[in-house]
Amino acid sequence: MFETAETVLSMIGIYAAAGFFLAVLYNVFRFSRLAFPKMKKLAFVLDLLFALIAGFVLFVFSVAYGTGFFRLYYVIAAALGFAVNMVTIGLLVPPAARLFGRVSHYIYETVKKPVIYIYQKSTDFFIKNRKILSNNAEKIKKYLKKNRQVVYNNDDHKIGKVFPEGGENSNAIKAKVRKII
Repeated sequence: MFETAETVLSMIGIYAAAGFFLAVLYNVFRFSRLAFPKMKKLAFVLDLLFALIAGFVLFVFSVAYGTGFFRLYYVIAAALGFAVNMVTIGLLVPPAARLFGRVSHYIYETVKKPVIYIYQKSTDFFIKNRKILSNNAEKIKKYLKKNRQVVYNNDDHKIGKVFPEGGENSNAIKAKVRKII
């Protein structure tokens, strides 16, 4: 299929813009990866997520604007938009991410000590309370007698007392049946 120069240029512009905004998303993911370099699993998940999102976006744009065709210059235009973002805005991400990582690490270290202290004290408190409660619960328990001749639950069989006529069915109310002739 032949495309006009105007169509090709508009598609290059659309895909360059798509690549630019995909680079913005990549910079967000890269920011977290650079701020916390020890989180390798997070980096893997974010890279996989970015690859899926980028593939989906390029596919949707090819269906919506490229009338279902996917051409090589679409990818080249998206890569050009991506590169423009990385050269301009993307240069600010690494220093900002490292600064954020240092600040967050400092905040973490200063907050960690009081939190650990509170955690240890509360744990000690709850352990002491648990010992007291378990001792009290042990004192409250009533144990069965250990004599073999003691029989328990003799009074539970009160059928003769509750139903003096000998069973549960004898005290039931019987329905009266009338026959209509």
